[in-house]
Amino acid sequence: MEKHRLIPMVMAVAGFAAIGIGVYQGLVHVAPGYEGTVISGWDGSLSHEEVLLVQLGAVGVGGLVAGLRWKRLSAVPFVIGSLVLFYALRAVFHLFQSPRPLYREFAIQGAGFEGDTVMFVLGAEPFLLAAGGLLLMGAGIKVFRLQQATRNGEEMVPQSSRV
Repeated sequence: MEKHRLIPMVMAVAGFAAIGIGVYQGLVHVAPGYEGTVISGWDGSLSHEEVLLVQLGAVGVGGLVAGLRWKRLSAVPFVIGSLVLFYALRAVFHLFQSPRPLYREFAIQGAGFEGDTVMFVLGAEPFLLAAGGLLLMGAGIKVFRLQQATRNGEEMVPQSSRV
């Protein structure tokens, strides 16, 4: 495989890995220095949306491989990356709109807390999902430009050495 085809593949696989690792991370954590933990109702198993994101990441990598051969399929990783990025942004937006604020102290009323203050912060999940989505989008753009250059008969010469 030629070097210029390897770069988008590495980007797509890294994006898929970031998505795969990201869904196992927490969306929200209790800030360091505060007492408490965030317990989800899923008991550690992935939700339907998280499983779907990992499957979409795999489709993005497959679309990139097919996009190396057929130009029209080079849009698949871009679209998949856009969907993953949209999901991460939507999740963060909903967290900032929730009644329990992020990055601000508030008192928890309940058994065992007696008015203690706590602060919620974003976990690693939205950042890893956004990075994975951006990597897939970048790989799709790179393959599209690669296909466009080979269709036009241009030689793959680095931008800096062109006159």
